[in-house]
Amino acid sequence: MTFYDGKSIVVLGGYGFLGSHISKKLSNYDCRLFISSQKNGVDFRRFDSCLNYLQNIRPDIIFNCVGDQGGIGYYENREGQIYLDNLLMGTYLMEAARIAGAKKYVNIVPNCSYPGHLSGELIREEDFWDGPLHNSVLSYGFSKKAPVIQGWSYAKQYHFNSIHLILTNMYGPGDHFDAQKSHALGALLLKFYEAKKNHIPSVEVWGTGEAIREWLYVEDAADAVIRAGEKYDELDPLNIAVGSGISISELAEIIKRITRFEGKIIYNKNRPSGAKKKVLSVSKMQDKLKWTPETPIETGIGQTLRWLEEHYDTVVALQKSQTSP
Repeated sequence: MTFYDGKSIVVLGGYGFLGSHISKKLSNYDCRLFISSQKNGVDFRRFDSCLNYLQNIRPDIIFNCVGDQGGIGYYENREGQIYLDNLLMGTYLMEAARIAGAKKYVNIVPNCSYPGHLSGELIREEDFWDGPLHNSVLSYGFSKKAPVIQGWSYAKQYHFNSIHLILTNMYGPGDHFDAQKSHALGALLLKFYEAKKNHIPSVEVWGTGEAIREWLYVEDAADAVIRAGEKYDELDPLNIAVGSGISISELAEIIKRITRFEGKIIYNKNRPSGAKKKVLSVSKMQDKLKWTPETPIETGIGQTLRWLEEHYDTVVALQKSQTSP
């Protein structure tokens, strides 16, 4: 019998990118699994909606993957909405989970919640409070950072058990691929794929190409989150990451090769690049979880490309629906 067998488990945001992969993996356990999102009528920005949903289930374990988020371009002119949405969802869901009697609350935190000035060295969990966030993601990063304090406060007063996992940039099947909602890898993969498909002579890459990021395959991320739900029980945040990064220009060259695009890469230096380097330390993760990600980036991109090829019409239709008035 495993840790999850026999338990009632809720995946909040379970139809989203990370949440859907967590849900799929949890379905292999002998547990009572509930998947929720805005799609099935739960408005996470309303406390009554959160509380009614969780009180009806009385879950043992909750995975919170909910978030109003996107790539760097998504946050422009949406700062207020993004701040309020994420602050309300994070606050209300943890309070509803406490009242509903959840025994463990697994909260997903984005890596942009780290201070914006950190660069050069691997970013450790001890650096989490060491300065302000990067301006490009301030509204999102801060609103997603607040539940870490809420979890600490609830542990002190209510003995509420929450853990907070800081996820690095992810990619993989089911990702967002448009420039607004996706991170750089998904947006670039779609650009190169369409350029190859439509015989377009060049692909534009935002920024200088010098920014360094790490990329965690979503299947690996889901494995780590589920493992942490079983193995990790500390209030201090825990990085879930690869521990090494590559520049955006290197990433573009890898994608160009995998998609067999033969045109030029043009860097638009007038577009934002974000922080210069964002690579998380994984020493604590390896110690606490006894785990490391398995998927090399070339393999992961190849698998993601195959998924994109199979679902291209759906991806395009979704983009049109999100941009239509």
